[in-house]
Amino acid sequence: MLLLPPPLVNEGIVEGDSSKGVVEVELLEALDGLIWLRTGHQVALRFNLNQSTVSRNSKKCAQVFCLSLVRRQSEWSVEGDPTLLNLERYVHQVSRWRENKTLRLESQHWSAPLLGAPIPSGWIAGSLNFLEYDRPLKLLKERVIDAWITSYPDALSDDDPDFTAIRLSRLPLLLVVQEGHPLLKLGSQMTFADVARFPFLPLPSGSFPKVQNVLEKLGLWLNTAGPTEFDWRGRSDIEDLMVGLATPLTLPLYGESYRALPLQVPVEVGDALVVAKEWVDTPQMHQLVSLLRSRLEALAQAAWGVEVLHGAPLGECLPAPLL
Repeated sequence: MLLLPPPLVNEGIVEGDSSKGVVEVELLEALDGLIWLRTGHQVALRFNLNQSTVSRNSKKCAQVFCLSLVRRQSEWSVEGDPTLLNLERYVHQVSRWRENKTLRLESQHWSAPLLGAPIPSGWIAGSLNFLEYDRPLKLLKERVIDAWITSYPDALSDDDPDFTAIRLSRLPLLLVVQEGHPLLKLGSQMTFADVARFPFLPLPSGSFPKVQNVLEKLGLWLNTAGPTEFDWRGRSDIEDLMVGLATPLTLPLYGESYRALPLQVPVEVGDALVVAKEWVDTPQMHQLVSLLRSRLEALAQAAWGVEVLHGAPLGECLPAPLL
């Protein structure tokens, strides 16, 4: 049972039943909305508020929990001890799931056009444009968002005690280049050593550790120095020579001028939906997983190598926590 501090008596502060939380929904929506969506304009659109209300309510909410709301490099965050704020977030999340209120969905940028659109009924969507995993996972674990469409194997550690990744698909990981790339002339004789002679798509180091480990062993991670048969250093057309990553589903997103090389990176990847374990067996989650799998089934009809994973129950049936 969560023990919350006594309700405060003030504007925007809930009096009485602590199971409803300390602050009104509108205050926490404004604060977490800014942290999640980055701008007051986007918060106003999602939560049907005006921007001045977003600004006022977010500051007021931070003050209730003795926190400072700060912005650095376009990202909002709070400074101070967030323990009570995170307890409050949890209470509000329980209310969203239990009372069938609108839930919050986020996605990696490559998943958004394939699985995130149109936005599922009963959900509001975020920016849907994350590249790295750290930020959306932090939002999920702080209960700012409720579910996250992403990719495995790097989205979540295998031994996470509180969250689970529901696997939706299994896909090959491909190496892709622009049409006319010198590598395409090698055809079936191509090796990973040949690919390592060219610049590789720059990705944040440590953001995808399992995939990065495989690519490093193949000599493909951020190869930017050393003698090469094809000397690309200093060339203005370096982007035309770059090697990228894709799956059969995301390859069309590059554009018609890109081709997959006749090599497959030896790592299993796929789409996944990450959610707190206590919400895995809820009607909303069953409905969302069913929708995403149906979208994958439709996509698989036009792409090769796509295996949609259905499985039995989504996960262990965990009772909703008591407040």
